[in-house]
Amino acid sequence: MSSRTTNYAYYCSGHGYGHATRVSALTSHLLQLTPKPTVTIVSSAPSHVFSDSIRLGAKYRNAAVDPVISQPLAYRVDRKKSLKVLKSFMANRETLIGEEVAWLKKNDITCVLSDAVAIACAAANRACLPSALITNFSFDSIFSYLSSLYIDKPNSEPPQLPSLTPDPDVLILEPDAPLAHDELDPLADQIAQDLRNADLLLRLPGYLPFPSFSPANPLPSPDWIDLETQRFYPSVLATLQRPIGQLPLYESIPFPEGGPSKPFPRMMKDAPLLVRHPCPDVYSPEARQRILDKAGVPRELQDPNKTKVCIVSFGGQVIKRPSHSRNGSRNISTSNTPMAKPFDSGLPTPPKLDLSPHPAIERSIPGDVTPLNEVIVVEPTSFTPSIRPETPPELKMDRLRLSLKALPKIATPTHIFIPGAPPASNPSSPLLAKHNDFLSVPGSAPHSLDEFVDDMIEEEPSLLPEGWIAIVCGVAKNWGEEDLPEGFFVAPKDMWMPDLTAVGDVLLGKLGYGTCAECVDAATPFVYVPRPLIVEEHGLRRLMEESGVGVLLPQASYELGDWAPAIHSAYEKGKAIKAAKRQSGWDDVRKREADIMAKELNGWAEEWWEKLDAEEAADGLGVGVGKPIKNQTSVGFSGAVGPTVASLGLAVEPIPV
Repeated sequence: MSSRTTNYAYYCSGHGYGHATRVSALTSHLLQLTPKPTVTIVSSAPSHVFSDSIRLGAKYRNAAVDPVISQPLAYRVDRKKSLKVLKSFMANRETLIGEEVAWLKKNDITCVLSDAVAIACAAANRACLPSALITNFSFDSIFSYLSSLYIDKPNSEPPQLPSLTPDPDVLILEPDAPLAHDELDPLADQIAQDLRNADLLLRLPGYLPFPSFSPANPLPSPDWIDLETQRFYPSVLATLQRPIGQLPLYESIPFPEGGPSKPFPRMMKDAPLLVRHPCPDVYSPEARQRILDKAGVPRELQDPNKTKVCIVSFGGQVIKRPSHSRNGSRNISTSNTPMAKPFDSGLPTPPKLDLSPHPAIERSIPGDVTPLNEVIVVEPTSFTPSIRPETPPELKMDRLRLSLKALPKIATPTHIFIPGAPPASNPSSPLLAKHNDFLSVPGSAPHSLDEFVDDMIEEEPSLLPEGWIAIVCGVAKNWGEEDLPEGFFVAPKDMWMPDLTAVGDVLLGKLGYGTCAECVDAATPFVYVPRPLIVEEHGLRRLMEESGVGVLLPQASYELGDWAPAIHSAYEKGKAIKAAKRQSGWDDVRKREADIMAKELNGWAEEWWEKLDAEEAADGLGVGVGKPIKNQTSVGFSGAVGPTVASLGLAVEPIPV
């Protein structure tokens, strides 16, 4: 055994929630080994996302170590800005690598781990340290895909009502266009070359091809995806389905001149699903009550036989407050449900209006003008359409505008600010675009305002199916209960997401590793809004199709606020496996798999230095490169007892560069 204390630098991409969750998860398992190694997480992601591992003793260093894709919206990409960010980062690449080499040496790091951070692998090689890449994709393929010919066209914005101020919060996107290969490809190739320095790849589920490890599917990554089907080409899929040991492999890049020879050949291994764990009693009635209480859900809405729960999470995106909106759950009790509160618009108090069709007909409508987002469906005791007096169109429009002006400041006539962006359509004021001819030409209305409102009620898109509530995650601090649509609740910032995902009947969000992994682990059906310009999506979609339940919600349906059909479909498809999971309860299979993975990774790093120390002691006459240390066995990453980590290489000859 080497006398060195294993001291890891674990570089984590700052691009998304999934990187941080799995880095923190694996770090937590490493820190529970005996003897306990040292782990320093290096990332531009904030420290609080690594809180579970920091509590166990992980160190944290904030550093900008990778370029990130520019996403102005939760599921859209700004290619031009992403290219600008990449160019700026790569212009400082040599300086950044030099700074990391100096930091690694100063802090006596013995092994570098990287979750998709390319310069970490390059810096490790220059510092003569082993490095392991632990991820399901690499950013060479992510940036390369920005040259895809797929055009991500934003859905057209509903027109503003006449005489209303344009909504400043509606983001206007520039037209999408592919980036030129001659400008993008050299940059993506440089990322791949930096990743070539990694000595070990632990390939996580939901993976893409790795051009830096295997020539099986080289860059550019748009060559992997069929534009028409938006699926992997059959040849690429066939490669992904091959056992990892059968893939051709690039050989190791040696340490700089004067450094030691690398003791082991380059390796690729499949790794288990890295996921944070829920509390052990998460599927018990007591835990459900505890978790829903923390989210502010009233007890009368916690009965799983009467109320279903949709978790809304767009992982790491800036989330604006939602407006006051109806959802499809018209039978939910409102006694303890946060509802809309009016705000002072600065306008004169609307006059008491008699909206009765005739004084002799009783109507249960309040005297004040009812905002359109709180339209009340009434059943008159007696009603004859032919005796309804005709109201002048100008008065109808005045009433409509008064109602719209009475909307809260966080709302617009057409949008509800909910997780992700652009904001989804406000079902309180639905299909205004469909009726715009009526609204914009008051003097020639084809039907009455009452009929117009009735049409809106009938055609209204539904956020949630009947009998459902939603818990929104990751919101800003300025949210309050008064800002929520009916049946919507806000998860507190310290809510443990694996617990909430386990309690949920369906989760709605964007495809990301962290969310996918936790949905698979909890058997929670996943409704996802596609991100067509993020190539990682294709690997994660395959993961959900093979190991979970995934239902696509088109961007147009998301933005319209018509979520209910997809939520219902996902629930029906996944309710059997979800029920089985709740019945069996939480088990520690994933935890034991991650414990094995941490043990084997640590064994690989220790054996690396044992080999080098032995060679140094023998004045360079030690055992040959790649030859296993005898009389040792260890547990493989798959969980089966196998050969020592040093001999877990591939059964194929490495390919020279």
